[in-house]
Amino acid sequence: MMGLLLLAGLLTSFSLTGFAMAGQESDSLRIVLEKAEGPVQQAAIIKQLSRLALSEGDYPVAIEYLNRELELRVVTGDSVSWANAHYNLGMIFSMIRSFDKAIHHSLIALEYFDRSRLYNEVANTCINLGFVYNETRNPDLAYSYYERALHIFNELSSKQGLEASYLNLGILSDKSIDQGKERQKFDEAQGGVRKANNASLIVIYTSLGKLNLNKNDLIQAENYLKQALDLAIQMGDQQYEAVIKVSLASVYFTSGRRPDAYRLAESGLELAKSLKIRNVILEAYAELAKISMGLNQPVLAYSFLDQYSKLKDSIYDEQQSYLLSQAQARFEVGRKELDSERLLRENLEQALKLERNKKSKVALIGVVIFIVILLAFFFKRYYFKTKAVDNLEDKNRLIETQKAELEQLIQTKDRFLSIIAHDLKNPFTSLLGFADLAYNEFDDITDAEKRSYLGIIRQSSQHIYSLLDNLLTWSRAQSGRIDFKPEPVDLSEIVETSIDVVRSMADNKQISLYTDFTKDVIVKADKNMLFTVLRNLLSNAIKFTQNGGSVTVSCNCSGGKAVVSVTDTGIGMNEDELSRLFRIDGNLKTSGTNNETGTGLGLILCQEFMNIHKSKIQARSTPGKGSTFSFTLEIIPK
Repeated sequence: MMGLLLLAGLLTSFSLTGFAMAGQESDSLRIVLEKAEGPVQQAAIIKQLSRLALSEGDYPVAIEYLNRELELRVVTGDSVSWANAHYNLGMIFSMIRSFDKAIHHSLIALEYFDRSRLYNEVANTCINLGFVYNETRNPDLAYSYYERALHIFNELSSKQGLEASYLNLGILSDKSIDQGKERQKFDEAQGGVRKANNASLIVIYTSLGKLNLNKNDLIQAENYLKQALDLAIQMGDQQYEAVIKVSLASVYFTSGRRPDAYRLAESGLELAKSLKIRNVILEAYAELAKISMGLNQPVLAYSFLDQYSKLKDSIYDEQQSYLLSQAQARFEVGRKELDSERLLRENLEQALKLERNKKSKVALIGVVIFIVILLAFFFKRYYFKTKAVDNLEDKNRLIETQKAELEQLIQTKDRFLSIIAHDLKNPFTSLLGFADLAYNEFDDITDAEKRSYLGIIRQSSQHIYSLLDNLLTWSRAQSGRIDFKPEPVDLSEIVETSIDVVRSMADNKQISLYTDFTKDVIVKADKNMLFTVLRNLLSNAIKFTQNGGSVTVSCNCSGGKAVVSVTDTGIGMNEDELSRLFRIDGNLKTSGTNNETGTGLGLILCQEFMNIHKSKIQARSTPGKGSTFSFTLEIIPK
C-alpha cells in the first residue's frame, strides 16, 4: 500500500495536477478535437483529454490518448512533449502494475531527458523506475535509481541557493530597479520549485528507508526515514507523516528500541485516524500488535490484533461491495453492448438485403472489422478491471497469512508460559511438603532424616532460583533492557568460576568435571553473559549424564578465534531432538537422568546471548554416547 501511496503522490506533484474536469468538459474537448486543424492543435487537446481521463481514474482511456499524442508529437517534431508523454505512460503503467510497459516507456523518457540535460525530469523518472524495480523484486536496481534521483535533487538545491546569491548581488549593485518586486518574484518562483523538490525528496527518502529496512541496514533506514519525516512535517503533509512514522516504528522495533517503536507507531496511528487513511491505520495496528508482543504485553497485542481484524474485515466487505457493484455495472454495460450488437446485426441484415447486388463483399468485410475492433476494445477494458480484482485478492491473502503467523506466535508464547508455570509448581511442591514435614515432626525424626529433608529443600530452592533467574534474564533480553558490555575476559578464570557453581550438582551424581584449554586465553565478551552461557551448558550436561560419567570444558584456538566446547558422556540426542533445540515452539519439557526437570529456556537464553556476541551455539550428539555444545569468541591478542 505504501508504494502506491507514494507513487500517486508523486504523480500528483509533477505533470498531472490541476485537472478536475467533469464529464461535460470531456465531451466539450472531444467536440473541439473533431474541429481542430493541424497536428499541433490536436496534440494539445489530446494531452488535456489524457489528463482528464487520468483524474477520473479511467487509465485505459488515458493510455489510449497518450499513445495518440505520441504519434502527433512525432509529426510536429515536439521532442520534449514526446518525452513527457512517454514519462506519463510509464507512470500510469506503474499505477496499474503493468511493469514491463512501465519500464519500457520510462527508459525512453530517461534517455531523452539525460541527453537534453533536463535534470529535474531525470530525477522524477528515476523515482518511477525505483518504484517499479522495487515492486518487481529487484531492490538493488531500485536503490540505484533512488540514489541517483537524490543526488540530482541535492545538486539542484545547491544551484538554487547559488542563483539566489547572484540575484542579491544584482539587486545590491543596481539601485535603479524595484528591489522588493524582483525579490518577491524570485522567491515565489523558488518556493514553487522547492515545494515540488521536497515532495520528491519525501518519496525518495521514504523508499530508500524501506529498502534499507528490508536489507536489515537499520542505521541507513533510520537516517532516510527521519529525513523524510522532517520534510513531511516541514511541508505540513500529514498523510506522508503518518506513513513514515509507522515505517520508522518498524525500524526501531527491529533494532531493539521497542518503547520508542511503540510511541512512534501509536503517533502514526492517531494521525492516520484523524485523516481517515484506513490502509495506514491497518498497518499501524499490525505493527503495534507485533511491538506489544515484544514488550511482553500479550493482552495489549490481542487488543490491537482484534482492531486489526475488525478493520480488515470492514475494508474487505467494502471492497467486495465495490467489486459487486463493478460486476453489476459491467453486466449492464455488457447487456447494452449485446443489444447494440443485436441492433447492429439487424441493420447489417437490412443493408445486405438492400445492397445485395451492390458492393456486398466490401460492406460485409467493413462491418466485420468494425465488430472485431469494438469487441477488442471491450475485451481490453475488461482485462484491466479483472487484473485489478486479482491484485486485490492477492493482498487479502497476504494479510490473512500475516494474521495467522501472529496468532501462531501468540499461541506459542502462551504455551511456553504455561510450561514455565508448571515447572515452577513442581519444585515448590517438594520444598513446601518437606518443610511442613520437618516442622510438624521435628521432635520425632532423626538428625539424618532432618539433613535429608534439608538437602531436598535446598535442591528444590536452587532449582527454583535457577529457573527464575533464566526466566527474568530472558525477559530482559526480549524487551531490550539488558546491557551488552564486551571487555577482555580471562577464559580459564570464568570457566573455573562456572565449574565451582555446578560442582555440588556434579558431586551428587559422582560426575567428574575436567578442563582442557590454554590457561592464558583472553577473549572479547560480556563477562556476565558468558558466565550465564557456561553455567547453563554445564548444568544441562550434568543433568543428562548418568552417575559416574564426566563433563569436559575445552578450548581450541585458531585464526584469532577461540572455539569453546562443553562435552558430556551422557544419554545424547537423536536428529529430531537436535532440531527442536533453541526453539520456543519445540518440545520444551525434558527430564534428566535422575528425573531432573527443565523447560529448555536455558538453551534459548544461551543462544540469544551468543547471537549478541555475533556467534552461534552448535550442537552435536550421538544417542547413548553424549553431546557437545560449542561456540566461538574473538581472541584479544597479547
